Amino acid sequence: MQLFFILLISLIDVSSGLLQSTPTLKNRIVYDNARIPVDVAYSLTQQRSKSGSYEIMSLTSNKEVVPYICHLPADKEVNISKPIHSATSELKQRAIDIIQETFDNGNCSLAFNIQAGYWTVGYCFGDKVMQFHEDLIDFMSGNHKAQLPNHVYVLGKFPNVKPYKQTEIRNQRGGQRVKLDPRDFIVFDGEFGSFGDHEVDYSTNTQKFIKHTLGNGEICDLTLQPRTIDIVYKCDQVFGKPRIMEIQEIKTCQYQMIVNVPKLCQIEEFRKNLIHENIINITCKRIDEKENKSTETVSYDTFFDYHSPNNSESQIAKIKNEKIDLNQFHINPIGDGFYLGSLKEEYKTDLPYWNTRVIAMNSNQIDDKDLLNRFGKLFLNAMERKFPSPVMITDNIATTLQWNDSFIYWIEMFDIFGNYIALFKMARDGKVDNHEVEFHKINAVNEENLMGFNSDLSYFNHPNKNWNFEFFKRNQESSSI
Repeated sequence: MQLFFILLISLIDVSSGLLQSTPTLKNRIVYDNARIPVDVAYSLTQQRSKSGSYEIMSLTSNKEVVPYICHLPADKEVNISKPIHSATSELKQRAIDIIQETFDNGNCSLAFNIQAGYWTVGYCFGDKVMQFHEDLIDFMSGNHKAQLPNHVYVLGKFPNVKPYKQTEIRNQRGGQRVKLDPRDFIVFDGEFGSFGDHEVDYSTNTQKFIKHTLGNGEICDLTLQPRTIDIVYKCDQVFGKPRIMEIQEIKTCQYQMIVNVPKLCQIEEFRKNLIHENIINITCKRIDEKENKSTETVSYDTFFDYHSPNNSESQIAKIKNEKIDLNQFHINPIGDGFYLGSLKEEYKTDLPYWNTRVIAMNSNQIDDKDLLNRFGKLFLNAMERKFPSPVMITDNIATTLQWNDSFIYWIEMFDIFGNYIALFKMARDGKVDNHEVEFHKINAVNEENLMGFNSDLSYFNHPNKNWNFEFFKRNQESSSI
């Protein structure tokens, strides 16, 4: 299961009120960064309504125990019948036929800068899966060319491929007819996330996937065994086009690649079938233990009058224990346990900052003192490969930061649960002939320091609309942003 900010858990304290119907209801905690005064929170626990009730809970955030007031909706009748799917030979063959129909065209599907933020990966149906280094200009032109011609690595080959002397960046199966053996495929239930595989919540997800394992890849220098890759084909109704979605090296020289096949959505079992009626949202808001509003009249609806802080004045100041919803971001690995995230289209608003910002995530269990050093080294190694610049090639493809760029670059970092960790500032003068970047790390501020923090960072409302950049100039250009 993906590690979302919205956590699927069972609440022991409220189980007696949620187990009256069958099947068992699932509780989903939705965190809200609104602040509710402590006396208002305690008054809310005394409110009773047919719509629900309130309880105070202590939840962990950034390794600290933080009090929240949570709204528990009243139980409701649930009438669902969970689909019963079986991986029959007929189902498997239908899926294989769709895969072959989609990709059996003699071409390769390529994804740029995807594997560890460094490789172009090519999926050549009936032939091979390969990876190589490539310039963005070559990728965009369609005239694919490896920077190092002798370093085009085969991660796995389709069965019965005739041998060839040299690996080329094209489909080399020639006129061979691709014949797929259903015994090489496995249909299964599951879910995939950027942070690894996790136990599946089968009560809310009944989607099926089909996996094809390819062997006979290049010999791995570390294991002295051929590389292997699991190609997992899935229906993603949002992703749209048939192409590579992500690839990870799950073990040394063993890979897992997720490929979207839109036509698989024609088969009910392969569509994502979330049983939303079986989930109850429990909204929790922070309790402000320093504020009292004893004169306020509290009713059942008072809880909903408190909203998350308005970020229009300060779009970057982050206070301790604030959270974001990682489910709203596209998440891509950049190496060493770090990830970059960009907001999904459906969550974008009229505020330019929220639409264009890139965030960082850290999945490592490392000391706070080592975080700057680890992230700084990764940033240097990923220059010209992974971190996007504000210079766009198309509406959704950006060039990467170059060593000859001058910039002041800010990025927020969160953990894999959406807890805010720190703010990083990276600055460079691209006219200097070296590979050095100035790094700063600003820890989460306390609420009492928030006002001073805001005034110091007022430029984050910069009119250039190219957050994360306070300043950027590409030395070939005559103007900066």
